[in-house]
Amino acid sequence: MEIIAAGLFGLIAGILVNYFSDILPTQRKLTRPICVHCEASVKWTEYLTLKVCSACGKKRSLRTYLTLVAGIILSITLWLNPPTRMGYWPGLLALTYFAVIVVIDIEHRLILHMVSLAGILVGVVIGTIRYNLTTSIAGGIAGFIVMLVFYWVGILFARYRARKLGHDDGEEALGFGDVILSGVLGLMLGWPVILYGLVIGILLGGIVSLALVLFLVATRRYETMTVFTAYGPYLVMGAIILMYFPKALTILLGK
Repeated sequence: MEIIAAGLFGLIAGILVNYFSDILPTQRKLTRPICVHCEASVKWTEYLTLKVCSACGKKRSLRTYLTLVAGIILSITLWLNPPTRMGYWPGLLALTYFAVIVVIDIEHRLILHMVSLAGILVGVVIGTIRYNLTTSIAGGIAGFIVMLVFYWVGILFARYRARKLGHDDGEEALGFGDVILSGVLGLMLGWPVILYGLVIGILLGGIVSLALVLFLVATRRYETMTVFTAYGPYLVMGAIILMYFPKALTILLGK
């Protein structure tokens, strides 16, 4: 019965991730569910039963089903193996928040301020559970400041790139949403673990970006300084590694 309950909790988490990811990027507020294809309002019964949109007739996206399945699997995994320093419920809360960040950033290249502000509350709660309030706040401040420096460097690079291209296309090497997200992750990871989380996230993003550049070069589709990537998912991945796989930090510290 406990496994079934964990699966149900994971299903609910998956529904919430889909709901927030569907409505927040376009509506910027909590409303009735909408169709991601035509933005028509959808009845809750139709939304929860995954019916096709009555307005445009299109099916729910593949992401919808993947998120629900992942929610069930991850919830059961957390139930059987509660993460150190957190336990099941804070662990599920953090993963749900992370999933909203990742899905929206991948699909829309956005880290919404309203999601970040909600993350501050989530971060303080989880950081206090994992360590204490002081350590959590110190980590949040450090994460924000470190990524703010990178953000300023990114602005300088964007200006240089605009001069080279002869126009400004609005692309950013790093968005301010990533800065706020780093502060939220700092609240969860605490000081000084946030520094390791940022390093892991930046390295992961750099590796994937390099792989993409090499692929585009090999296929002769690469244009100088036109490849940008959403860094939010990689920053989140760095936090997940340290929060859910504590031995990773031990390995990094050589202890």
